[in-house]
Amino acid sequence: MIKETILTNNPCYKQGRKITVKGLMLHSVGCAQPSAAVFVKNWNRADYDRACVHGFIDGNDGTVYQTLPWDHRGWHAGGVANNTHIGVEMCEPACIKYTKGATFTCSDVPAAQAVAIRTYNAAVELFAMLCQKFNLDPLADGVILSHAEGAKRGIAANHSDPEHLWRQLSLPYSMDTFRAAVKEQMTGSAPAMPAAPVANGKDMSEEEIYTFFKSQGMTDEGVSGLMGNLYAESGLKSTNLQNSFERSLGMDDATYTAAVDSLIYGNFVRDKAGYGLAQWTYWSRKQALLEFAILKGTSIGDCHMQCEFLMKELKEKYVSVLAVLKKTKSVKEASDIVLNQYERPADQSESVKAKRASYGQRIYENHVGGVNVSAIFTEPFRVKVNTKYLNIRKGPGMNFETTGKCTGIGVFTIVELQPGPGASTWWGRLKSGAGWICMDYVQRL
Repeated sequence: MIKETILTNNPCYKQGRKITVKGLMLHSVGCAQPSAAVFVKNWNRADYDRACVHGFIDGNDGTVYQTLPWDHRGWHAGGVANNTHIGVEMCEPACIKYTKGATFTCSDVPAAQAVAIRTYNAAVELFAMLCQKFNLDPLADGVILSHAEGAKRGIAANHSDPEHLWRQLSLPYSMDTFRAAVKEQMTGSAPAMPAAPVANGKDMSEEEIYTFFKSQGMTDEGVSGLMGNLYAESGLKSTNLQNSFERSLGMDDATYTAAVDSLIYGNFVRDKAGYGLAQWTYWSRKQALLEFAILKGTSIGDCHMQCEFLMKELKEKYVSVLAVLKKTKSVKEASDIVLNQYERPADQSESVKAKRASYGQRIYENHVGGVNVSAIFTEPFRVKVNTKYLNIRKGPGMNFETTGKCTGIGVFTIVELQPGPGASTWWGRLKSGAGWICMDYVQRL
């Protein structure tokens, strides 16, 4: 996200000089301050005549604060690069302390890494946008430079940023990986695979996942309804990459997970691909998941970490959903609230609700035993049948004989639902007492 906060009081802005943009320069602020708003406030003064850049990238959420028009001449390079290059500063973690020059100590490395990864990813996205806007090739010589590279070329003052930050935080970033990531962002091409992919994290069985969520205070019905949704999303596979993205990204579950873990793939947050148990898709949730994995020191595909992250989301942002999961005695109620308020897929139709509840019912039966009637049925409802030849059976399943009659086209009332062979959702008992029909072939009204 770009937030326009032009430094109208800064003497650089008031000069009003323009440039023909030929390149982009990446900086790092060189102090323990993750908030871009702090820099905007301090630099937007008439007496601040020392520097002025085109933008700051916030370390807390990755927001870009645009502080000069992109074609305005800035004061960022300390050399002739001011005449040709846009300058952008990445904010730095609060937990570092500079001791001498570009050397610092860090009191919380995982937290600092999370900030640096966040600003790196936001910078990739911003620079891709600017390259497209000004028709620049990010891989061409001299187009994208760090402040340190500008100094080596004699077109910028002697600084070490931002490579010093990545190096001391043990992140596998360089300006070469940054330029490649910008190109990847522009073209959608797959990243180069790491030479030695890291482990994909630990799997958990269905029983282990069930036990984990049960230990969080959920009822059996609540756990089952939640897990039925997770099964629909990912098959309970924590390294699951959304199938429709495998071809476009050129990666399968394992290679995608390894690329994210190795930080070779810099577009995890913004690629819009569903991933993991819950198929996290929206950028802010994927960013939070990535940061949580880093803080835990685990693979992005680690199942236990994802279960913990899911609970963190429920406790902090989906309190009403968690409250239901902790008290409900209905798998259907649990499944519906997870579908409608937590997962929120594009298709929330009655047939989707029924299918997800059926997955939850199967999980309930596997771990508790028996059919939980309240889990699958609340009150009578009407359905529409659009075929003349929907068989009526004597019981809920293909293993029961037909009655020799069909429903015909019309509207019918269902008074009971049961799972059974031959239906991916449910078998429904007709109010008339004629028998049971397969709910796969009806439309709920």
